[in-house]
Amino acid sequence: MPLFKGLSSKSTPRKAIDYITREDKAAFVSVRNLFEDEDYAEQFADTMRRFGKGKKFNERKYYHFKLSCARKDNVSPEQAHLYAQELAAILFPDGECVIATHTDTKTIHSHIIVNAVNPISGKKLRITESDYTKMKDEANRLGSEFGYTSTDFRKKAQNKRTTEERHIIMKGGTSWKEDLREVIVEAKRSSTTQEEFISHLALYGVSVTRSKTEYSFLHPQKKKAIRGLKLGNNYTKKEIDIVIEQNRHGRSGNTNRTNTGNEREQKDGFGELTTQRSVSDIQRQMQRLDRQAEYAHQGLDYESESIRERERLQREQAERERIERSQRNKELASGNAQSEQSGSNGNKSGNKKNDNYFGK
Repeated sequence: MPLFKGLSSKSTPRKAIDYITREDKAAFVSVRNLFEDEDYAEQFADTMRRFGKGKKFNERKYYHFKLSCARKDNVSPEQAHLYAQELAAILFPDGECVIATHTDTKTIHSHIIVNAVNPISGKKLRITESDYTKMKDEANRLGSEFGYTSTDFRKKAQNKRTTEERHIIMKGGTSWKEDLREVIVEAKRSSTTQEEFISHLALYGVSVTRSKTEYSFLHPQKKKAIRGLKLGNNYTKKEIDIVIEQNRHGRSGNTNRTNTGNEREQKDGFGELTTQRSVSDIQRQMQRLDRQAEYAHQGLDYESESIRERERLQREQAERERIERSQRNKELASGNAQSEQSGSNGNKSGNKKNDNYFGK
């Protein structure tokens, strides 16, 4: 302790708040600068409305932090929650916070969701990488006062992938590549033709060039386009066109829906269309943070371990498919052999019957 992780979100906070406060997960739930007996997400929205914030799709609406306890510290749920409460009070003295401590995994951990709009000044909360480093230092300092093990987060992980994007952890937003991914996902799930897809991206100032095999995307703040494959396998022309084709043929179950899958368009509290993450998205996000915490406590690098885990799963999948193919081939060969034997017996029986007939 402590391992302090954070991320920002452009989605409305309701599903995230609902997730961290679930009774089957949270042993303790408390709030800061909110009424305990009123809807937390609605209070977040009220603050944004009061200051005219949160209306745009690409605005940060909340920050989500996770504080995890090292098992060797033997931290009780009560102690973990008190620690999270005090840290939230130091880092966000005026901020609207929902704090929940979970005991549903092997490692006790706490979640802190903070409104991106200050309820007093109306200013947006902006966290630079330098700010984020200071927040981690403060988490370590306070954790030491509680007698918890400190985490040397400055120690570089070995075999860590170097990439231009590098998780821009907290600079009040996400990287430009992540911005592109978000609007591409929304566009492809909202479109039934390539033209609709390109027009949808144009709403966000993203230009698209097409070739026979690839899409390239130009972020409005960049001078050079990036190929879809550079963003990931889900952003290639092939994958995007598959989703568009499925939308056109209504395979999602409703051809009139504007979005399909785990993200969907809906009206937020301000009458604006926003992309809302489903509970499964948030669960995967939280599971990812859980794995990061586990690896960090074991001195392992999350990115490298994730690659190894994917490779292991791919090998297992390939082995299962090989076994299934082998089994099908054996069954097919056995069936053919039985069929041939049955045919042979049938011919013999038929000949014998004919001999008897003609012998009369």
